[in-house]
Amino acid sequence: MIYLFFSLLLFVLFSIQTALFETFLLGGIAPDLILITAVYCGIHFKKNSGIWVAILIGFFQDCLSGGLLGVNSLSKGLSGLFFCALKDKIIVEGIIPISFFIFVTSLVDGMIYFLAMTSLLGGQVKAGFFFSSVILFGVYNAVVAPFLFYVYKKAKGWVYFKFPSQALKVI
Repeated sequence: MIYLFFSLLLFVLFSIQTALFETFLLGGIAPDLILITAVYCGIHFKKNSGIWVAILIGFFQDCLSGGLLGVNSLSKGLSGLFFCALKDKIIVEGIIPISFFIFVTSLVDGMIYFLAMTSLLGGQVKAGFFFSSVILFGVYNAVVAPFLFYVYKKAKGWVYFKFPSQALKVI
C-alpha cells in the first residue's frame, strides 16, 4: 500500500511539474518539484533508500523530459546521496535551513545540467543568461521547498496513522 501511495504521489508531482507549472513560469523558469522531493527523500528516508529513490525519480524525469538520459538521474542521485550521508550531522528543519540547502542543491543541479549540455552535447549556452537563470531557479525552488516539505511531513504523518505496520518497514 505504501508503494502505491508513493507512486501516486510521484505521478501527481510529475503531472504538476509538466502541465501546471507552464502557466506559472517566472522568467521562463519553473520550480523543480522532483529535485525538492529527492532532497526530502535523502533526508527523511531510512538508511540508503533515499539515495535509490532519488536516482529512480531522476531517471523517471529523464525518461519523461525527452532530453539527455542520465543528467537528472545523476543530479538527483547526487542530491540524495549528499543529504543521506549528512542527515545525521545537519539539521534541515525550519524555513531557513530548508531554503538554503535547496538553493545550494539547485545551483549544483544547474551546473550539472550546464556541464552536460556544453561538454556531452556540445551545445552553446550563453553564460550570462544561464547563470542568472540558475540563480533564479535556485531562489524559486527555495521559496517552494518549505511548503512542499510541510506537505510531505503531513502526508508522512497521515501514512503512519493509517498504515503503521507498513510505513515503519519502508520509510
